[in-house]
Amino acid sequence: MQIKVQAFGNTQTNCYIASLEQGDFIVDPGMGACAWVLENAKKPLAILITHGHYDHIWDAHALKTVWPHVPLFAPKDDVFMLTTDCFSLGLTPCLAEQICPVACQRARTTFEVANIPITYWHFPGHTPGCCMVEMEGVFFSGDFIFHRSIGRYDFPYSNCADMKDSLIRFENLESPCDKPLYPGHGQPTTLKEEQPHMKAWIAHL
Repeated sequence: MQIKVQAFGNTQTNCYIASLEQGDFIVDPGMGACAWVLENAKKPLAILITHGHYDHIWDAHALKTVWPHVPLFAPKDDVFMLTTDCFSLGLTPCLAEQICPVACQRARTTFEVANIPITYWHFPGHTPGCCMVEMEGVFFSGDFIFHRSIGRYDFPYSNCADMKDSLIRFENLESPCDKPLYPGHGQPTTLKEEQPHMKAWIAHL
């Protein structure tokens, strides 16, 4: 898998294009990402949203206008952030029928696109539906886990107790090998590099 990344907007939110032989997956198309995505994703298979904050979804509507038949997946508990301008920022909402909601329930949900397994790991706290998306042994962690940091839990719709529970589950996430982790902001890291830091963050909450 080849991964392209470009940061967009005043929050410098990472938009990713994960390219496999079958085609391209777009992760979190934020403010201003549309033109870059259209230039670099020639065979789009799906748009994958890690969570519903505006800086991760801003250009989802624009991409669906160009690619009406490309599925848009988002955590079920954050769909309302895509279908309404709930923060009154001028977001152009998507229609509910344009979105494929992914079940949350503090578990993992796996489905296939072009015979490629996609797993949504639900870690609420930053948002109700906040997820890490796993594909081909790579995590796209959105605003849940960053390099040596975690997502904020003091925004509207955030929940500190949920974040603490999610960090505990992330700390205990078992994997036979280390896996790359590509966050919504900043530099990449790995699963096993970040897990040892969870106790300090959990104690801080």
